[in-house]
Amino acid sequence: MNLNNNECHQADCGCQQCGNEKFNCTDKFRAIDASCIPAPPKEETVAYGSFYNPTGNVVTVSPITPPTLGQKVIFTTSGPSLNVDPAPVPNNTTDLQVATSGVYEISIDISVDLFNSSIDPTGATVLFGLFINDSILATNSNFESANHITTSPGDQIVNLDMVNTLGKTLLLRLNKVDRLSITVINARGTLFYRFPSLVVIKIAD
Repeated sequence: MNLNNNECHQADCGCQQCGNEKFNCTDKFRAIDASCIPAPPKEETVAYGSFYNPTGNVVTVSPITPPTLGQKVIFTTSGPSLNVDPAPVPNNTTDLQVATSGVYEISIDISVDLFNSSIDPTGATVLFGLFINDSILATNSNFESANHITTSPGDQIVNLDMVNTLGKTLLLRLNKVDRLSITVINARGTLFYRFPSLVVIKIAD
């Protein structure tokens, strides 16, 4: 039963008696013109994933000087995931790959052990960064730890073993199939890392 436009949701829409579904209905009527029916709200794609190495085994960090990049941080265990998973071989122990584009919150944590002696004036330093597809250093993703000892002539030799946990959280817009990895940018001295974690959560399309 067609009625006048005043009974419709919008002007210039034909209407008919509502059925049981009551789609796009006022009290009694619904639009029969498809252009008058609002599109359903767009649902955002849920995506999350994580990478860990809970073994506690120390990994030696090899010295490296920019612009050459050092080693990638290695993970052993993936956490709950949906549309974010370990990348294909050969990056399956180092990279998380996203299946959908969007804005992601990325959290990074890693414990580092720096050993230094007063007879070594260069100290121990390590600088990590979050990389996209092995080539793009994510903005503001650097995190660093350093250990330096200052002594005077005649002082006894001093050894310092410093362990701390570095962490950072940032927001990035990623494209479908982008890969994320933690990579050593600069390393000097006797260095180790353990307990790394990389958590990736999509927060918006």
